[in-house]
Amino acid sequence: MKPDWKTHAIGRHLIDVPANAQLIESWKYDKDRVEPLASSDDAYFGQLIVSRETRLKAQVQKSGKTSFVERLALPGGSVTLVSWDQPYDEGGYSFDTYFRAGSRILRYQKTAIPIENRDKAIKFVKRCSEKWREIAVGQIPEGIGFVVGDTILADDFPNYESWRLLIQLAGKPDVTFQVSGFVGAAEEGLRKRAGGIVASMLGMAAGLSQLRNHARPVGPIQADEILVAGNQNGKRGYGFKWEAPGKDYSLAEPNLNVSLQVRESAYATNRESFSSDDEALELWDTVVNSIRLRAGAV
Repeated sequence: MKPDWKTHAIGRHLIDVPANAQLIESWKYDKDRVEPLASSDDAYFGQLIVSRETRLKAQVQKSGKTSFVERLALPGGSVTLVSWDQPYDEGGYSFDTYFRAGSRILRYQKTAIPIENRDKAIKFVKRCSEKWREIAVGQIPEGIGFVVGDTILADDFPNYESWRLLIQLAGKPDVTFQVSGFVGAAEEGLRKRAGGIVASMLGMAAGLSQLRNHARPVGPIQADEILVAGNQNGKRGYGFKWEAPGKDYSLAEPNLNVSLQVRESAYATNRESFSSDDEALELWDTVVNSIRLRAGAV
């Protein structure tokens, strides 16, 4: 790994990023958002639960009932608040779950749960509550699990999980750099899907050129890459895309995407992006080449 870079764990993968970059992350587990909250003590956790439960009890259904249904205690001190999903009927539930993982707290909300699936949903959040673990600062986690910030859900339960990482580069506010992964497969590879569009763009836009368009595997990950660049009003723009199509229902081989863009902005020059194609390509290659499945993650 290059000096002044670090390895970052997200989902079930590892990615190398500049140490001075700001990282903005989001995650979904079983298609529902996982939100890390501030780490704190039991008193703060209790206040979170009471505050949310009070708001739910204050909401009134069309039938006149309160929206709040019940509080469920889960293993490890976690809690689920059950409420009616819609204000106009009692045909389904919403689960607000607050997981404990050491000193960490995570909020997880499942909505539109049919009444007949209540027990199944309770079984699912109980399973999750038993498997959250806190990750020590600066440590790369080991073993099975889905990494969310400073925590890991130590499970290989088959589900539609996903993550997104926005890399905000220091001194380069004009660059949008994003990496993402989700369980599922693209119907067609990137080059087959986008080839005609790229050819059309190259033919229509003056100054637009293709830097790369080829298969770009990274280790065992099969992927495609299309990179274009162009000049407009003295400024160099970039549109880079790398994609691994993934396999359906595979935690080990999700659909992976990396994109980098420099478009029109408030900046009239490339001072806030890249001084040359070589600089852009070096950064791009370093990040893309570093993407790998964390050992033992599945």
